[in-house]
Amino acid sequence: MAEAQAMAITELTAHAATDLGAEPREMLLAMDDYSAVSGRVPLSNLYERGRALGIGVQVSAQSWQGLGQDEDERYRIATTADGGIWVMGTPRPEPLAALAGHRRVLGTAHRLAGNIWGDEGLTREERAWVADPDLIRRLEVGQACYIQGGAATFVQVARPTPSPLSLTAARAPVVLPLPRRPEPEAGPAPKAGPVPAGVDDVIGPEGGW
Repeated sequence: MAEAQAMAITELTAHAATDLGAEPREMLLAMDDYSAVSGRVPLSNLYERGRALGIGVQVSAQSWQGLGQDEDERYRIATTADGGIWVMGTPRPEPLAALAGHRRVLGTAHRLAGNIWGDEGLTREERAWVADPDLIRRLEVGQACYIQGGAATFVQVARPTPSPLSLTAARAPVVLPLPRRPEPEAGPAPKAGPVPAGVDDVIGPEGGW
């Protein structure tokens, strides 16, 4: 099921990259624990296909064995990663460290006569790892080695530190009162007029004049 799902995602990604009616976009296809789906999704072909379609491919594994089912496939995957390889602490870094190659160093030896260094010595050319496997084995959390183009760079990711600025508690928003409308000025009191007479006052209680 995992292989079928990975194959479907790969085809959908390729279709989205080649769709002329879609909006242009930059795409990155990331795969973790690739060995679980390597049977139906050959990564070497995926790298070449992604390069032709403009799709970035990123593959990660917990160990060297997790990159493929056999040594040939693992080396084929590692050598086609033209964007470089990030190596973290692993007990077997030699296959990946070998991709960075070796560098020439001069080893010098002097003759020691008693407690005095002699004038005679020997210098010879030696080969040393560009990415030292012993250093990679001792990498801790936040440390990594970046290998690309026959060069190696060791990096250290700084851990987050608390901000030196003190954070104050959030205050309730201040509600400003609405402007008060001016009250109308009081005018003079109306004068009392004559009170109209009632019907009984005009025609009397008995209905006569």
